[in-house]
Amino acid sequence: MTQVLDGSALYDQLIVARSRTPLFAGRLEQAEKVGNGKNPLCGDKTRVELALDHNHISQVRHQTRGCAICLAAADLMAERILGLSPDQALKVGQRFSALLVEDTVPATHEGEFEENAALGPLMAFAPLRAHRSRIRCAELPWVALKEALSHDDV
Repeated sequence: MTQVLDGSALYDQLIVARSRTPLFAGRLEQAEKVGNGKNPLCGDKTRVELALDHNHISQVRHQTRGCAICLAAADLMAERILGLSPDQALKVGQRFSALLVEDTVPATHEGEFEENAALGPLMAFAPLRAHRSRIRCAELPWVALKEALSHDDV
């Protein structure tokens, strides 16, 4: 018998897979930017380390301790921002936050490249709109990224 999976089940699979086998977990030997995020309500913690090359994010690693949503969000965020400028990465973060609270993802502004602002696999977190208490778990890595990018250097 073939099992039919709906879209949300596929998204759940992506979140579970990336939390169990993160591709960007670890530390950078020469991190240029570092940011931390902590959710005291549930105990989730994440540390984001970045290296830049010509004002583009060339390496990203995270150290995350928390629920599957936080772990997967950190890993998918790292994958998504790789190669972007800091400003582009922050715009993706703004779109991600909007995805979690709005019924539609805001359109890109004229002059922005759609591929730079597209959420791609981060759309897997859209069902969290119905679980407001879990939104902070998904946003925590973005909080750490924003902190990292707000500092001049390590």
